[in-house]
Amino acid sequence: MSRTFYSSDATLEEDAETVKLEEEYLPTLEETWDEQELEKCKKWIGENNFKRISLQFPDTLLRHSVTIYEQLKASTEANFFILGDTSYGSCCVDEVAASHVDCDALIHFGKTCLSVTTRIPVLYIFLRFGISVEDFQEKVAASFPEGDEPIIVFSDSPYNHAKERFQEVLSTRENMLIASLATDANTKRNFLCWTVEGLPQIDPEQSSCLFVGEDDQTFFNLSLTVKCSKWWIYNPRNEALSTANPRTSAWFRRRYYYVEVCKDAQMIGIVMGTLTSSRYLEMAHRMQNLAKECGKKTILISVGKINPAKLANFSDVDCFVLIGCPQNDVFNSRDFYKPILTTFEVELALNTAWKDTIPETYCLDFKELLPNGKFHRECEPGQEHDAENDVSLITGRVRENLRNGTVAEDVGSGRELLERQSGALVSNRVTEAFQERSWRGLDPALGQHEPAQIVQGRSGVPIAYEENKDAAM
Repeated sequence: MSRTFYSSDATLEEDAETVKLEEEYLPTLEETWDEQELEKCKKWIGENNFKRISLQFPDTLLRHSVTIYEQLKASTEANFFILGDTSYGSCCVDEVAASHVDCDALIHFGKTCLSVTTRIPVLYIFLRFGISVEDFQEKVAASFPEGDEPIIVFSDSPYNHAKERFQEVLSTRENMLIASLATDANTKRNFLCWTVEGLPQIDPEQSSCLFVGEDDQTFFNLSLTVKCSKWWIYNPRNEALSTANPRTSAWFRRRYYYVEVCKDAQMIGIVMGTLTSSRYLEMAHRMQNLAKECGKKTILISVGKINPAKLANFSDVDCFVLIGCPQNDVFNSRDFYKPILTTFEVELALNTAWKDTIPETYCLDFKELLPNGKFHRECEPGQEHDAENDVSLITGRVRENLRNGTVAEDVGSGRELLERQSGALVSNRVTEAFQERSWRGLDPALGQHEPAQIVQGRSGVPIAYEENKDAAM
């Protein structure tokens, strides 16, 4: 056994080995802030007469927060507040934290998902990473001959400052579109946070898509959303242009396995990953109604930033569905005790309108599943009752279509019986998990015991406690 955890002489020894973790890149102040951004903020604040403004930074930019704060404070008469810890992801605008200091505006720094907000005006300050536009032009000219298939160029937010340069050097090429980041909430969005003008003339499915940025979560989410003939990625850091195929079959097999898990689930945990994105409550109600129609129980969970330890407390939940921004990377994590599904995967599992349908693209923006969204589907009247029983691909057991039964009570009220079409009463397994639990919570028994005396506890380390024999204090 390692002496780090056990020692016969009851002493601890420091382990000489150190674990070297890959450090996250920390942008410099020049890549975050300059005189141009300062003038942009001053103009925005003055035109709208804002008085109390929150400055939201991700962890990688907090070291620049004081410098930026002092420059803004010296240039304007407004009051500024630095938000150091966000309620959810750093890419999402934290309106909740801003409301704690009664702010009337917010300036967001760094990478962002550009989720539509409704409560507070927001100004986005993107990072400004360096890029050789000349090298980009040469690589595009070599890989995409003139007159070839159409091309749609998407730029990640740190390279959005070079969008005008892209348009200049590529203006002579035909059938090439430059996507723009939708920083305005009223701008129509075609793919996640991008808007592309000229799509009626160019079909994305017959085009090549080029992403300017790194092979990260942003590119992965975008590639799942856009169906095209081929994906390319240009990494400005190493000035390399290459093809990419993030839509691997292994990833899809794992996600469709989670869809089957959702079909088998008796209890679904609806995890709130945002409290500011528009229509998030409408999406939560839709998830609850879909589960209710299938005879499944739901629990609404809001724990702030999500991690495996928090969700492991809900042992009765068979799977979770996260309502949050598309840039969340918890969907790819295998550290969680139970699977975490997207809202689209729950639609595939529980909405009979998607039965026997394999979508060609994925929906990561939950608002697209709501009415007027591109992926919205409603069951036709009576369609939910015509669904037949099927067999679970995981357990091999028959899954009964609970929509065929006449419900004795509302699912959300903890009903215990339902009626089959034959008239026989059967037990609903939704409530069995609660009935068989051996632990039902703490019983305080207030006022039934004498107060305990305060005594001095043990001291030392866990493997060598020093017992204190002093009398009770």
